[in-house]
Amino acid sequence: MAHLTALDDAAWQGPWRAVRVGEKVVLSVGLLVTALVSPPWPGCVLVAIACVALTCGPARIPPRTLAIAMAPALTFLVIGGVTVAVVLGGTPTPNALFTWGPLWADPATVSKGVTAFSRGVSGTLSVMLLATTTPMVDLLTWLRGLGMPSPLVDIASLTYRLLFVLLSSALAIHAAQTARLGRISVATAASATGSLLIRSWAHAARLQAGLEGRGYTDDLPTLPRARSASPAFLATAVAVVGAVWAANLVVILT
Repeated sequence: MAHLTALDDAAWQGPWRAVRVGEKVVLSVGLLVTALVSPPWPGCVLVAIACVALTCGPARIPPRTLAIAMAPALTFLVIGGVTVAVVLGGTPTPNALFTWGPLWADPATVSKGVTAFSRGVSGTLSVMLLATTTPMVDLLTWLRGLGMPSPLVDIASLTYRLLFVLLSSALAIHAAQTARLGRISVATAASATGSLLIRSWAHAARLQAGLEGRGYTDDLPTLPRARSASPAFLATAVAVVGAVWAANLVVILT
């Protein structure tokens, strides 16, 4: 279970948990917006480098944790980039780089594919910078402070907790099946799915009973962790984002 909850564990244990959520949001959103509007070079490359350096450097997130978190996203981004770069059907242009049956690509389509892929990678890394340094509890508490309706925050919080209940139940069922030397088949998969649904329903019922026992109506406030402002962190965030924009301007003007 440890490798499946690595992101949450890293966010709870990392040194950046002491940083205010709003300050980390400024850095992450600033890099995200920069990635979405920048060209592949130098903007997206610099954003990706900055995110990896900050995540694995000052934030002290293990590179393996970041790689595991990025692997599923990279799979979809590669597929998306290829589908943009390669055209299906139509008439190939005179400067086509290759043609293979109905498939072809030219410099323009390849450029679009590279742009989509680079923006996707750098944007995802920007979001991962926030995800690996901010526990969901802190993020939801921050959203509550911004004025988000309490019922919405509570629904998100309970859903987040139930995801871990589902994960724990699934791993317990898998461990029991493995201990019995059970083989994977349609019947065992159906049985395991039924057991998972029953266990999850029971956990959810106990969670509801616990909330009702505490007098829950439509608000379940939590005490936020006191954090002091960090002008140095904000200055660093502005400097990093500003440096990427400056590099973009230099390339555009030259």
